[in-house]
Amino acid sequence: MRGQLKRTMRRKWICIALCACLFCAGAAGCGAEEKDNMADKNASAATQDEASEADAKETTEADVKETTDASETLGNPDSESETDEMEMTDVSEVSKMPEETASDTAEEDGASLQGLSLSILGDSLSTYEGWIPGECTNFFPMNGELTDVSETWWMQVLAQTGMELCSNNSSAGCTCAGDSLYTGEVKYGCSTDRISLLTGSQGKMPDVIIVFMGTNDLLKGVPLGDNDGTGLVEEGEIDNFSDAYTLILDKLASEYPMAQVYCCGLHPVGDWGTKQPFVLLNNYDGLTAEDFSKRIELIAGNKGVPYIDLYHCGIEVDNLQQMTSDGVHYTPLGMSYVAKAVIDCLNASGN
Repeated sequence: MRGQLKRTMRRKWICIALCACLFCAGAAGCGAEEKDNMADKNASAATQDEASEADAKETTEADVKETTDASETLGNPDSESETDEMEMTDVSEVSKMPEETASDTAEEDGASLQGLSLSILGDSLSTYEGWIPGECTNFFPMNGELTDVSETWWMQVLAQTGMELCSNNSSAGCTCAGDSLYTGEVKYGCSTDRISLLTGSQGKMPDVIIVFMGTNDLLKGVPLGDNDGTGLVEEGEIDNFSDAYTLILDKLASEYPMAQVYCCGLHPVGDWGTKQPFVLLNNYDGLTAEDFSKRIELIAGNKGVPYIDLYHCGIEVDNLQQMTSDGVHYTPLGMSYVAKAVIDCLNASGN
């Protein structure tokens, strides 16, 4: 009995001991797990803190950079200098215009001519049927190679500048020299009647007058004379070119004081004879178109009048067969060379 009781008590204590061991083991396991969980939580928290700290640092650096950039843009002199340099670069790029833009600029240069009225005091080189006063004599298109008025030098000038024709007072065969008081015909450029024909319909006054005469004086052997544009010329019979041309400019200044006058030189003319074609044609004094052109330039300069150089416009003795139909009167190609020289001078003078 007593032995049985001891065995029972031993089993009981063994059970208690086992339970105690199991409890301690469980408690230890729970503590470790909780410790691990806490470690995980602490690690996670640390990671989050580091991430937050990194974000905050990046945000702060970005703010600082943004603030610095803003301050450089708003108040940094170097930044303003760089901006100015960029603007200067853009302007320089614009200034490098292509050829077609440069041509547009040439047209803009001539914009001041738009709507101005043009009158011409000329000879056969500027005529065309239906476009000159009834008193004047035509050469084109009955003679020469022109087939349309648009081919004339003056119509090309009108078309390309926007000017309007006031009066084309041109007549074939006329000279500058002659009787300045002659009233029967328009034979002489210095005559009062010729000068009066420069007004348009209803008395319209020209803004621009182009004098393109002298070829017939050369061909008919009119003496050149020695007036440089400063000598006084009296009305009456004018027997030399220099006096006649000077008187023409004096009368234009008196009758049309508000008009801008231009003087055209002469292109080289040639002898279309069978023995010596294209040789410069001299008048009786051995003078050439160059001599007359130089005198026109001298007189115009002393009168303060722009000179249109046709002697060097591209029409030469060697190409007269292409530029003229007879050594004197222009082909359409020759007309285009004259038109260009006139337009260039009009634009350069800045009307």
